[in-house]
Amino acid sequence: MGLEKGIGEERRWFYPISGFVMGTAITVTGLWTMFYPHIQMHFGLDTTASIVLAATFSGIGSMIVGPPIAGVILDKYGPKINFIIAAISLITGHIFIMKMLLLTQWSVAMRLWYLGSFFVGLGCGFFGGTSPATIGKWFPDKVGTAMGFTVAGTSAGTIVYSPLVASYIKNHGFNGNIFLFFSVISAIFLIGIGLPFWKTPSSNWNPIFSKNTSDINTNITNNFSKDYTLKEAIFDKRFWILYICFTCASFSYMFFTQNVSLIIMEGLSSTMSKEDILSSVVPTFLSVSAISTLAGTFIWGIISDKLGGPWKTLWVVYLLPAILMGAFYLNYHSKILIFLIGAVFYFCGGGEPVIHYAIVPHVFGRKHLGKVMSVLNAFSVGVGVSVGPYVGAYIKDVTGGYYWALIIAIIVRLCGTCCAILGMRFDKIKRLD
Repeated sequence: MGLEKGIGEERRWFYPISGFVMGTAITVTGLWTMFYPHIQMHFGLDTTASIVLAATFSGIGSMIVGPPIAGVILDKYGPKINFIIAAISLITGHIFIMKMLLLTQWSVAMRLWYLGSFFVGLGCGFFGGTSPATIGKWFPDKVGTAMGFTVAGTSAGTIVYSPLVASYIKNHGFNGNIFLFFSVISAIFLIGIGLPFWKTPSSNWNPIFSKNTSDINTNITNNFSKDYTLKEAIFDKRFWILYICFTCASFSYMFFTQNVSLIIMEGLSSTMSKEDILSSVVPTFLSVSAISTLAGTFIWGIISDKLGGPWKTLWVVYLLPAILMGAFYLNYHSKILIFLIGAVFYFCGGGEPVIHYAIVPHVFGRKHLGKVMSVLNAFSVGVGVSVGPYVGAYIKDVTGGYYWALIIAIIVRLCGTCCAILGMRFDKIKRLD
């Protein structure tokens, strides 16, 4: 297969650019919230929790199962094998969902919906466990900027697909051709770009500069003072502080974003018809939110580098969305304010995965980055991503609205903010020692 073949250091910016392109092509789970109301109508369901539960299965695949396996494979063999597994998983998942839409009984169809969502998540998990960690290995000097560019691809996918899918559904209905298209695109981009061109640098590699090499390498050494093994990282207090931070942030963020179309329907149902909300407001909102997230991933990565590290940025990208979630609910009867507040929320939230991916190599080094990053993300972000969407929908079904669900999401996020501030202080003390 030629596992060592790929683009070298002289063209290392190929990696974040192509990572952006592949992320745009394959990351479609941001559209799941658009599909929930259509699935509800397709099967004539009154409740939403059983539909949104698919996000839990997707989260298990994308954050708990996929990344740890991908991390081990990446550190030992490089990224190529992971891209093959990702392509196979995505194709399998989309085929299951296609078959689901041929059925009429939800009691049978939901199994295919959950199974398909799991495999789509698993494919995204193998990609997500490979792409950021590879970027982290290639960019010890500009990790925030490079990560921001790479991670932005997951938001760009929603920008590209939302209007296309909404237009298709309006003209042809909600059917399996949507997922057939997704499966073909996934195979083309992962096998066509990732497989032949991606590789990892040697463990002791540092970027070569024509000027001020010693100064820059000294700065790199200061930022990555030690390469922690997974065992050493687990026994470090900062690992568990980051664990709590990541869990709280991902829980609240997915809690909100995977239920947002249903929250919008709740807020605007008194002034607009359900059909108008689904055909115009929700697709437009998802496009606006994706554009805002895309801008956020770029800008927060640069801000992190300018401020001198991800610790100084982490608590900010936690606090601001907590405030904005409350503002969104208080004004969700206004279509204009939904778009304005939602845009700012997603801009701030766009910095969350960038800072998450940047802070792990900042704290624990690059040599064992695949294992450390994937394990930390799997059992923190994975838990939040898997549990958050379902808990939000369940509370809504029990209470009849999203008020208490959003109160819980805000409190959880504020807990993560406090832990981020505490972690920044611990990290400062650790580096002084």
